[in-house]
Amino acid sequence: MKLGESLEDYLETLLILEETGKIRCVDVASRMHVSKPSVNKAMNVLKDKGYVLQESYGDIHLTDAGRDLAKSIYLRHETISGFLQDVLGVSAENADEDACHIEHVISEETFQKLMDFKNKYAK
Repeated sequence: MKLGESLEDYLETLLILEETGKIRCVDVASRMHVSKPSVNKAMNVLKDKGYVLQESYGDIHLTDAGRDLAKSIYLRHETISGFLQDVLGVSAENADEDACHIEHVISEETFQKLMDFKNKYAK
């Protein structure tokens, strides 16, 4: 299910923040450089889709489905960023920024080919 770039970015951010412990709206807003009302709106959409659990203004928790999707998005990001850096020699900053956009639009076939190429030929 395609969520769109913004909601996928929220899931990816939640996954990263989950590793640090509690996920609070203020932490998501700070990391993504968005307002707390924007985070609340996105969390309500993700909650309706079954990807997060959150009591009213409480901590945010990824559901199993949300965590699985977030891991898939994060894998795409890391693979594409690594390809851009390791294979093409793009700077880390540009590779990360470009990967953040490419990860949302690349087809599964192209992503698999890119991952195979990177695994075969990269350092």
